[in-house]
Amino acid sequence: MRQAKQFLQAKQLLKVVLINVVVFLTLLLVIEAGVRIYYAAANKVPPHGDLSVAREWKWVQSRLQDGKVNFDTRFEYDIDMGWKNAANINTTPQYQGSIRTNAIGMRNDENFSTAPTPGKPRLMIVGDSYSFGFGVSNEDTYAYQLAKVMPDWDVMNLAVSATGTDQHYLMYERVGEQFKPNIVLLGFYVLDYNRNTYSFRDYAKPMYVPNADGSLTLTNVPVLAPEQLIAQYRSGEKTIGCWHYSYLLASIKQVLTDRLKRDRGPNSLARRTLTGIMEKFSTRVRANGATPVWVVFPIDDILENEVSKYKEISDFSVSEAKRLGMPVLDLEPYYREYLKNNPDSPPLWRPANIGGHLSAEGNKVSAQAIHTFLAQQSLLTK
Repeated sequence: MRQAKQFLQAKQLLKVVLINVVVFLTLLLVIEAGVRIYYAAANKVPPHGDLSVAREWKWVQSRLQDGKVNFDTRFEYDIDMGWKNAANINTTPQYQGSIRTNAIGMRNDENFSTAPTPGKPRLMIVGDSYSFGFGVSNEDTYAYQLAKVMPDWDVMNLAVSATGTDQHYLMYERVGEQFKPNIVLLGFYVLDYNRNTYSFRDYAKPMYVPNADGSLTLTNVPVLAPEQLIAQYRSGEKTIGCWHYSYLLASIKQVLTDRLKRDRGPNSLARRTLTGIMEKFSTRVRANGATPVWVVFPIDDILENEVSKYKEISDFSVSEAKRLGMPVLDLEPYYREYLKNNPDSPPLWRPANIGGHLSAEGNKVSAQAIHTFLAQQSLLTK
């Protein structure tokens, strides 16, 4: 009798469990259907656990719709770096000033031979849009301002907008070093920290992956040409979204993965990646007989906050640069001191509604700080 009662109780419990499982799975299916309907109705690309893939899908979807495979005319596809400045640009986009590049895409009016002029040393700049001088004319970039106060030097600007520190290093390695610069200045904007752990941003890009021993493996190279990437989707070799995976779980995974990639803590993926790139940069520049210089550009939240929310990143990069023996200049203290002493000066940053970035005044102040720093480091003596 007791056994029969226990069996009945177990049967009832199993029934309750099965009902709950069915309800739970039904709920998941309803949510999954809702998520899929939302993305379809909003004409958004489906979520993916890897944000790089989601960005690729978004890029491809827009090109499949409008048929415009090529880049913005200010850029060119590059097999090593994803994209680079187009050569011989001479344009004035709205709110961006006069943009001019030379025959290999440097933001310089003159061309340079690979062999330096005897007695004329060279300063080369690599970096992102802050070093390119997004939003201001050539004459107002900090590179041009440096050239004005360093007439006995060639100042070459190889910076490219929207790039990460990995691409900055590769730009020097693949293009810059052939010009035999004496000083190589890498302009590190604090948000570049996040760009190094993705293989797709504005377009596909190379990505370094840290190994257990601290070395780096370069992945996603060679970078596919836009026409090849589009062809893969048109042929069905690749697809945007699919039925074989859950959009709901992909949405959750994307948030978690993105958080992991942007983590700033000790031994985080982004820290290990940045450290490895800095080591490669420092080692390669010195092996070529030049001096690597690390310059940190802060975000504009320093205008409103006593402590930038990205201070942890800038402090980490400064400490790593010092560990590697690189001359390092953090521009945040210099900007704060300048604003304190010159309260009525023009803004250092342009308005956010026209693209932000350093203004002509911000570039001028940056050039003054960098020139003073290089002189203090005795790097400008021939």
